[in-house]
Amino acid sequence: MIFDFQNPDYTAEFKRRAENLARLRADPKKIPLIKAYYKDNIADFISDWGMTSDTRNAEIGRPVIIPFVLFERQREWVDWLIGQWRDRKSGLTDKSRDMGLSWLSVAVATSMCLFNKDINIGFGSRKEEYVDKIGDPKSLFFKARQFLDLLPDEFSNGWRSKNDSSHMVIRFPGMGSTLTGEAGDNIGRGNR
Repeated sequence: MIFDFQNPDYTAEFKRRAENLARLRADPKKIPLIKAYYKDNIADFISDWGMTSDTRNAEIGRPVIIPFVLFERQREWVDWLIGQWRDRKSGLTDKSRDMGLSWLSVAVATSMCLFNKDINIGFGSRKEEYVDKIGDPKSLFFKARQFLDLLPDEFSNGWRSKNDSSHMVIRFPGMGSTLTGEAGDNIGRGNR
């Protein structure tokens, strides 16, 4: 299915996802296989199950919580980022506004923690409130918690915000992986 980003049909995408989830739930033996696939195909996982939020949709009568369907440039970035991580290389992304990179960064990091054991991914900013401020949709960890909350249970590994997150930390049950936040002048000087 080709998604029309100019005139998105979220109803069709929700229907597609519901049908896929019903098929998985009818044959739960397939869940470990699909998780193994998604571990190596993070962009597909995000496009198949991820959700995002765009409050500007309210003013034009579209849903605010919407399927996170990646466009080609976003897929390329995800593949590049995962490649940099696997090759143990640094990388820099020059971005413009409204390309979804904050959401995409959070979705990739969260997905990596869902499918990989014992990794720690850090987010930092000059101001702590940009990384994590409970209840503030602008903060990165708000986005990460929302991404996790909106996943089907089959993919969340039992994650529950109340039990598995605190200020500047999100833990992934059964995986030993974490997202951690830092702010201010000492970013990157802590544990590695």
